[in-house]
Amino acid sequence: MAAMAKPQALNPLKPLSAEALLPFSPSKSLLFMPRASPRCESLHHSNGSASFRPVIKAQSSPDYVPDSQFYKIEAILRPWRVAHVSSGLMKMGIRGVTVSDVRGFGAQGGSMERQAGSEFSENMFLAKVKMEIVVSKDQVEAVIDKIIEEARTGEIGDGKIFLIPVSDVIRIRTGERGEKAERMMGGLADIISTASSN
Repeated sequence: MAAMAKPQALNPLKPLSAEALLPFSPSKSLLFMPRASPRCESLHHSNGSASFRPVIKAQSSPDYVPDSQFYKIEAILRPWRVAHVSSGLMKMGIRGVTVSDVRGFGAQGGSMERQAGSEFSENMFLAKVKMEIVVSKDQVEAVIDKIIEEARTGEIGDGKIFLIPVSDVIRIRTGERGEKAERMMGGLADIISTASSN
């Protein structure tokens, strides 16, 4: 029988290397790598000129997202972008959205908010809107991309999106659970199934 190597005793006076402290190898770190070359969208201004800005998408890491059949997407947004986001979601077939007024600060640090060329501030907490949407797993990326597309101005204070696994969905009226409870007639699931059957 081969002798097993003894583990080395730790020397409290000798500092550990960075690799020894990591529970995973640096090659498998949870860093999000940017996508290759971003697509651009054209912006037409009232003076007739046009400019381009990159189309931003969420940088995904499949190993990072816990597996679940349903997810709740929480988006903290500028109040004046909510109409754009909700309209975009309705056009793509997302019909179940909860909206609430919230206050807080993040990277913006409660600094001045800019809207229509005017700056304003009220204490340290800025007025934001939280949108909550529960969707099935196959709808998550499309919904996140639509929120980013409609809510993004490119300035600090655009907000954040949180993705939360949901263990079950129950419709109160019928007691249905799971996919039957989450599904809404004429919603995104129907649009996807109709497109795939053609």
